[in-house]
Amino acid sequence: MASKPRVVVVGAGFGGLQVARKLAGKPVDVLLIDRDNYHLFTPLLYQVASSLLNPSDIAQPVRSIFHRGANVRFRKAEVTSVDFAGKTVSTADGAALAYDYLVLAPGSTTNYFGIESAAERAQGLKDLPEALGLRNHVLASLETATRTSPDEAEPWLTFVVAGGGPTGVEYAGALSELLRLVIPREYPELTRWRAKIVLVEGAPDVLPPFAAPLREAAKRELEKKGIEVRTGIRLTAFDGDRVTLADGSHIPAKTLIWAAGVRPADLAGAIDASRSRSGRVEVDGNLRIKGRDDVFVIGDAASFQQDGKEVPMLSAPAMQQGRLVAKNIVHLIDGEALEQFHYRDRGSMATIGKNSAVAEVWKIRLTGRLGWFAWLTVHLFYLVGFRNRLAVLAGWAWNYVHSDRPVRIITRAND
Repeated sequence: MASKPRVVVVGAGFGGLQVARKLAGKPVDVLLIDRDNYHLFTPLLYQVASSLLNPSDIAQPVRSIFHRGANVRFRKAEVTSVDFAGKTVSTADGAALAYDYLVLAPGSTTNYFGIESAAERAQGLKDLPEALGLRNHVLASLETATRTSPDEAEPWLTFVVAGGGPTGVEYAGALSELLRLVIPREYPELTRWRAKIVLVEGAPDVLPPFAAPLREAAKRELEKKGIEVRTGIRLTAFDGDRVTLADGSHIPAKTLIWAAGVRPADLAGAIDASRSRSGRVEVDGNLRIKGRDDVFVIGDAASFQQDGKEVPMLSAPAMQQGRLVAKNIVHLIDGEALEQFHYRDRGSMATIGKNSAVAEVWKIRLTGRLGWFAWLTVHLFYLVGFRNRLAVLAGWAWNYVHSDRPVRIITRAND
C-alpha cells in the first residue's frame, strides 16, 4: 500500500495551526514543527505582561490540540533552512526532515529598525518569555522605587511605550490600570509620586490603519487615563536611563517597552526565494513560492499583494491563508484546480482598558463600552481550548468586578 503524502508545516502560530487542523483526517501525514510546544494567542500577550492573565491562560500545548488527530504529529524543533531540491527541512538539532508538500508559517520577530540601543535594552512584547520578563521588570521597578529618594524614583516610575499600533495602545492602557490600581493600595511609599506613561508614535496618529474617528477616540481615551501621547516623532536611542527622541529631547526612564513593529522571521530570509521590500517571501495567487509547486508560505512571512499593497501582518489573514492552503494541498493530491487567495478584511479593533475600545467590524464603527464588548466576544471566540476560554473569562470578570490585576508575583526561572 502506497504511503500517504507527507505535509510538513513549519510554525504553530495562527496560520500553521489552521493548516494542520484542516488537514486532520485527510489522506495525508502532517508533521507540525515549532520551536515551542504550545500555540500562543498573541493578541492577549499584553494582558500577561500587565498582570491580568497567567501564561497558561493564553497558551495551549500543541500536542493536546491534536491528541485525537491520527494523521497529525508534532515535533519541537527550530527549522533553520530548507533544501528545495532535496525536499527536506533542516533543524537546529541536526535533523533533516523530508516532505512532499511544505508550508512555511514561521511568523515574525521584533523589528527595531536599526536602533541597536533599543534592541539591547528595551523590553519586548512579542512572545511569552518577553511578556513574563516585562511583567517582572515593571513590578521590580515599583519595588526599587520604594527604596529611593523622590528624584531617584521618577525614572523608575516612568514607562515609555514605543509604538502606537494595537499592541502599544493596548499595553499602555492596561499598564495605566495596573499602576492606578496597585500603587495606592499596596505601595504607600509611592503615593506622593505619580507614575508616568508616555506613548511615542512616529505616525501623525495612534492606530494608523484605523479610520480617523477611531484614531481620535483612541487618543482621547489614552489621555483620559493619564497617558501622555506623543505622535509624529520617532524614538532614536535608549541608554537604560533615558529615552532620546528625534527632536533631541529626552525622557528620563528606566523602562522602554518596544511595540513599534515586526519583521518576517529569520527563516524567511534564509530560504532561496524572492522577497519584497519588507523582507517577506513573494508568493503567487495560490500562496506558493513563485516557481515551486509544492511549497507554500503564509502569514507574516508571506508577501501577498492585494489591491496594490501587501496583506497586513495580522492573525486574520494568516488564518484565512492557512485554511486555503490546506484545501489547495488536497486539490493538488486529487489533481484538481487550485483556489486563489483573497483576503476578507472583517475589521480591526483595539482595547484601551475596561469599558473602553475602538472597533470596526463589517464597516460598523464602535467605541467605548460597545467596542469593548465586541472586542471581548471576538477574542474569546478565537481562543484555542475551552479551559483557556473559561480561565480568560474568569480573569476578565474578576478584574471587572474587583478592579484588580492579581497576577503580580515576580518569578525567575532557573538558568
